[in-house]
Amino acid sequence: HEYVASYVEGRLTVAQNRRVGFPWSQASVDRSLSSTGGTVAAARAVCEKGVVFAGHLAGGTHHSFADRGEGFCVFNDIAVAARVALRDYSSTVSSVLIVDLDVHQGNGCAHIFKDDPSVFTFSMQCASNYFSARQESDLDVDVPAGTQDAEYLSLLADHLPRVFRTVRPSLTFFQAGCD
Repeated sequence: HEYVASYVEGRLTVAQNRRVGFPWSQASVDRSLSSTGGTVAAARAVCEKGVVFAGHLAGGTHHSFADRGEGFCVFNDIAVAARVALRDYSSTVSSVLIVDLDVHQGNGCAHIFKDDPSVFTFSMQCASNYFSARQESDLDVDVPAGTQDAEYLSLLADHLPRVFRTVRPSLTFFQAGCD
């Protein structure tokens, strides 16, 4: 893809790089590639080795799109790992659920998977904290600013079990919030 090549080779325009959010460097390329690879490795561990849970703390770059980075997210590691799982493990992975509980909407994931019925995107975010155009997830829950823990957990308890019952995912990605 042209965006990936442009980023890796340091050919982004000033405006494109500003949208990513930090200056280009070889270290940022290495970090972005290894972050994506780490999430793919975690997904492979679950799919190949029967591991119930695998995590990758450097992942969660849910603001990047297929053709651009945004909001300090260069490559969408969750989207890449979901696509790899659906492609390489199709005998066991037929549906993917992305649970995004970051304070910001998982706009990149929502956009990338908007026309893909094999991936369900659930994003629960602060209703007044959008730094870019909102995208439509399969389920968006807007949480009022100032919501306390008990209210937040109640909202989550109202929605998450229903999502699991409805989607019945083969594989789930959880974005716990980088912000």
